[in-house]
Amino acid sequence: MDFAGSASAQHPLIRIAVIFGLLICCCPAGNGQPRPIDSAIARAKELLAQERWQEIVRLAQSAPAPSAELDFYLGTALARLGRLEEARKAFQAGAHLRPSDERFPLELAGVAFKQKLYPEAARYLHRALELAPDDSYANDFLGTVYFLQENIDAALKYWNRVGKPQIADIRSEPTPRLDPVLLDRAFAFSPAGTLRLADWHTTQTRIDTLAIFPSYHFDLQARDDGRFSLLFRNHEKNGWGRNKWEGLILLFRGLPWQSINPEFYNLQHRAINLVSMWRWDAEKRRVAAVLSAPLGSKPGREYGVSLDLRSENWNIRDSFSGPAPLLGSLNLRREAVAAQFVDVVSGRWNRPAANSLIAIFVA
Repeated sequence: MDFAGSASAQHPLIRIAVIFGLLICCCPAGNGQPRPIDSAIARAKELLAQERWQEIVRLAQSAPAPSAELDFYLGTALARLGRLEEARKAFQAGAHLRPSDERFPLELAGVAFKQKLYPEAARYLHRALELAPDDSYANDFLGTVYFLQENIDAALKYWNRVGKPQIADIRSEPTPRLDPVLLDRAFAFSPAGTLRLADWHTTQTRIDTLAIFPSYHFDLQARDDGRFSLLFRNHEKNGWGRNKWEGLILLFRGLPWQSINPEFYNLQHRAINLVSMWRWDAEKRRVAAVLSAPLGSKPGREYGVSLDLRSENWNIRDSFSGPAPLLGSLNLRREAVAAQFVDVVSGRWNRPAANSLIAIFVA
């Protein structure tokens, strides 16, 4: 009985000990005081707002434990101090500790950009956009990087996501002889609007279909107000050449082969083109001509009419050079007339609507 009574008396003491242990486990360490690393991060944030870069460097370098947040503040301070390689290492350390934080590839891109390492900056920005596809700063930044690399297609792809670039004005150098209304309609974009990638491609396709600009280049120029000027640099074909000597050379360039090539471009300044060839070689007679022009004064809607008349005699031998016995001969006659219409729906899709009447005779 005495033993049993002693055991009963110990039960309250056991309960008290268990409750006390639970309270110790639940209480925060350090009597509610913040950890040293948290205090360092809070202090670094204050120093960042005050732009006290050197103090941030000293604070981060004396941190008691690795911290991605402190690495971010350290890299920012070092970059502001111009110590770019050290800043790169700090941001890389932070990215290693927190690989899903898009701030680190963004800042690494900024360091590479300052060092004019544009391909490297683009790689970091692509990584940032993998983590945050809708980040407007990253899209704008990547568009700028591609613009500096003269990759306008890529620049427009990312700029368009943030409503850029805004076109202030469009100029031509030199001024084309083409009807200004036709040239204006060839551009799928206009001043005071956003230059879209699809419109960029459509404009290039429309200009190509005019067939009077053998070479041209769009020069996108940044302005101080954040908008852009677009300069259309071009070399234009007019008449039968820029001068009579060029015209004569183009006309008689086929004389060694007993042929001439009459070609006339941009007739009446309306992109009406006639390209022809006349060969009087007794064995290979041929007359060919192609007439093309915009339909209804709308670049991108082009019609063409072609004629091809030929009568050619061919000898068949078993050797391409040197004397060889004649195995046979062939007389080829071809008489063809064709009409074609092409509608440029967009820069990536041309809708051919060709209605052709062709007659061919071979004898």
